[in-house]
Amino acid sequence: MERQAKIVSIINWKGGVGKTTLTHHLATGLQHLSSDELELVGHEHSQPKVLLVDADAQCNLSILCLTPEEFENLAYHNKPPIGTLKDLIEHYLKNEHPQVDVNDFILKAHVRSGNGKVYEHIDLLPAHSELIHTDMDIAVYLRPNFKEHLFGWDIYKFQMLHHILNTVKHEYDFIFIDCPPNLNYITQNALYASDYYLIPAIPDRLSSYGISSIKNKVDELNERFHSSSKEYSDTKLIGIVFNFIREYGSQPKQTQANMINMLKDTLPPDVMFNSYLTYGDAITRASTLSYPVFAVENSQAKQSECVKNITLEFLNRMGGGIVV
Repeated sequence: MERQAKIVSIINWKGGVGKTTLTHHLATGLQHLSSDELELVGHEHSQPKVLLVDADAQCNLSILCLTPEEFENLAYHNKPPIGTLKDLIEHYLKNEHPQVDVNDFILKAHVRSGNGKVYEHIDLLPAHSELIHTDMDIAVYLRPNFKEHLFGWDIYKFQMLHHILNTVKHEYDFIFIDCPPNLNYITQNALYASDYYLIPAIPDRLSSYGISSIKNKVDELNERFHSSSKEYSDTKLIGIVFNFIREYGSQPKQTQANMINMLKDTLPPDVMFNSYLTYGDAITRASTLSYPVFAVENSQAKQSECVKNITLEFLNRMGGGIVV
């Protein structure tokens, strides 16, 4: 059966707010929902097919999915090394339709589920540390005889990931892009390619300071992309998911609750997820093993339940139209 993936960028300009954790656990969380739960949110498939795209030169998502040793061997020591997003971008920068098969760059069923097993329905397009140089390569490259214009001349520099994912989106239900903590070319490529974006955040003053600016900047990019491409569709905000919540009496502690309430007063209604990820060591322990939290907790344990609730709310928001 042909699918048509919904593409979601997970973004925040600030690092350390849980982007990779959320990306990883949305994909794996979907695999741990029951058939009844998936049916309630209108999903036809018992296990959604997911592609994870690591767009960050830190390669944290790739490492989290594979283990540091396996990723290093595959990306740097194999003869030849695996292809990565960096290599694909190099091809698509020079030619909108290069003679490459995107599937050759995707690691099929490599994401670890625990106990030596993998998720059969999650694939990975890995990153490479040299992605840090790719933005500069994009900036200085000029495609010969290019006639279209964005901010003067270079709309194709924002469309590469869109073209890459269009070749495989019919094979997946969801594509999640773990974005770098900046708004450089690669992040803008991710936003151009995405149907939605999701903001992870920590409810403290420093981490939450730029949330409004993210939405304002994406709105601005939507307008600019629209003006340069008739085929472009707006990238919509699904919402904000809070991470590292410390609870007191099953509610966020007072200082965090105060920050959340302050943000509610400055942001559009319903923009914040009701579900959040609590502070705890289960995800940390799982991450050291390159596993999701489900490998170290049962489904009723605290952080596993948080992930499940976030995943269900994510599906309900997409299906119920709660996008901003």
